Amino acid sequence: MNETLISACQMFLIPATILFAAVGVANSQGLKLLVCFMGVATTGLWAYRIWYWAGLSVMDRRTALGLAGLYALAWIFTFLIQLKNMFSPGYNRR
Repeated sequence: MNETLISACQMFLIPATILFAAVGVANSQGLKLLVCFMGVATTGLWAYRIWYWAGLSVMDRRTALGLAGLYALAWIFTFLIQLKNMFSPGYNRR
């Protein structure tokens, strides 16, 4: 795999992973929603960067987009769950 591609993926992979931990320790629904939005934005930038990278081989592009896509799906799912929890009635009554 291309060494610069590995570095670029690490540049996005590390913050996206740290943000998953931030969702767990956030103490309010608004903060969790904000962290989820930041995760979606980070993986969106990651996919955008890989998609428009000139000179990548097809295999490297598909591998990097697959990794970014997995994180994007996880973040979108988490964001939608937090959005539902924020606006569902009686969520905080436990």
